[in-house]
Amino acid sequence: MYCNNYRTGMMFLCMSLLLLFSFMESQAERLEVVGPEAPLVAVAGEDLVLPCFIKPNTSAVHMRVEWFRLDVEDSLVHLYKDHEDRDEKQAESYRGRTSLFKQELQKGNASLKLSALRVSDEGEYKCLVEEENSWYDDITVHVTVEVLGSHPVITMESYDHSGGINIVSSELQKEKEYAELQRQRVEDGNYI
Repeated sequence: MYCNNYRTGMMFLCMSLLLLFSFMESQAERLEVVGPEAPLVAVAGEDLVLPCFIKPNTSAVHMRVEWFRLDVEDSLVHLYKDHEDRDEKQAESYRGRTSLFKQELQKGNASLKLSALRVSDEGEYKCLVEEENSWYDDITVHVTVEVLGSHPVITMESYDHSGGINIVSSELQKEKEYAELQRQRVEDGNYI
């Protein structure tokens, strides 16, 4: 009699575990990472949010969230792992300029805030979300960075003796902005 109850109990336990495992696996298969399909366009110097969400809404607090560039070597932009940001292997040009919305991780929001946007930030970014040993998915976000300049100021400098005039275009502001962008590119190691 004891042997029969033991077998029945073990069979019930095995069936329960099998059903639980199947349910967990089907849950993981239904999760997906979503983001924008169109490129994001932003202005140099501004902050930009690169959207990345787990659907249906599932907490990413216990997951690994990795943002990296697809078109640049040594491209780790941001890493969240084991409940904290890890910057040991983060690309130098992104240090101090990236963050996740920690309160939103619980809702499946793995979006990245990139501060003080640079021309060198233009390119393709991958958001990879991974639950250890069970599920992962990713999306690619395209970023375009624009540079705005000031309107040129044209002034009349003088008349010449032949009846013509001398005009001067003030491009000083544009030249300063261009020099700053070139300095950023050199610092980032992007010589164009």
